[in-house]
Amino acid sequence: MSDTITFAKAAIIGLLSEFLAFFAPIENNFIALVWLFALNFLFGLLADVLRGRDFSMKKAIACITHASLFFALCASLYGIGYFQNVSEEMLNQCVSSFCWILVYCYSTNIVRNIRSVLEKETPAYKALDLVYHTLTMAFVKGLPYIGE
Repeated sequence: MSDTITFAKAAIIGLLSEFLAFFAPIENNFIALVWLFALNFLFGLLADVLRGRDFSMKKAIACITHASLFFALCASLYGIGYFQNVSEEMLNQCVSSFCWILVYCYSTNIVRNIRSVLEKETPAYKALDLVYHTLTMAFVKGLPYIGE
């Protein structure tokens, strides 16, 4: 019985090692996404707590689910491209572009959460308000004909 367990452990470790080695070229993108999703979770939680709301397990599970889906999509982009014989440089560019889109979207949400906690007349609020309006391109709405 112990030989079977030892073999199973070795097989699992071997498969996990191969899996991690396959995705090594995009490791930095995965690390960046971990930071991004952690910051989004923490600032969302902080905004809720400071606004007097309780911790929402439903929101936490949704955040973890979304992060998992984005990791799976990122890994799928890389894996599909790899098996379609796309060059390594193009694969890295594709995954990196996808990650930058996520950085933009989640950064907007993080800035919105931080801004919602600050008092409106403080310099920090005004600075984040400018960043938020720039990220969301809200200033375009004020331009004639473009806002439509």
